[in-house]
Amino acid sequence: MIRQIQISEARRKLNELYKEMGPDETVSITSRGKQVFALMPWELYESLNETIAILGDPDMMKAFKRGVQDIKSGKVTDWEKVKQELGIEL
Repeated sequence: MIRQIQISEARRKLNELYKEMGPDETVSITSRGKQVFALMPWELYESLNETIAILGDPDMMKAFKRGVQDIKSGKVTDWEKVKQELGIEL
């Protein structure tokens, strides 16, 4: 969810604003009606940066696309079966 506030309000409320935000919420900070900043939880920021890094890495994207093709063609192993074979209990 994106909430929009003016930069003057953000300046006044910055110390409390982050406490009001949900884990996936972004605050759009505007100046004279134009969006100038985005305020978001750190975890969301890190997640977006990781996604951008993966999308920009040709080897990672090749592996991702190969994985998607494997799923579509049924070349997958059930997670429960893998855990059982490896003796993993989660």
